[in-house]
Amino acid sequence: MSSLIKASIKTSELKKIAKDKIIKGEKDSYIPITISVDDESRYGQNVSIYIEQSKEEREAKNPRHYIANGSVIWTDGSIKKGQKEGEGGGGQQQSQPSFNDGIDDLPF
Repeated sequence: MSSLIKASIKTSELKKIAKDKIIKGEKDSYIPITISVDDESRYGQNVSIYIEQSKEEREAKNPRHYIANGSVIWTDGSIKKGQKEGEGGGGQQQSQPSFNDGIDDLPF
């Protein structure tokens, strides 16, 4: 283990997530997120969590939908890049769930 991160997700922001960002899997629905850890801290927080953007959204400079912020609460000074099995590192390979627009069973 190389780091622990503490964050709080804003439930009000979860209610605003566009339906096309929710991925419907076989057993559940998923919201792909991106977690950013900065070297500098603002207000004691250096972690941002936002809804994942497509390459096209990033290139168009669309604003990020932030849902949480937090801080690194412990680190040994090293964070390693995650690798799929067969790329020179261990770890479990996970399959990507398929996309489905018709998700109405979310609790928010």
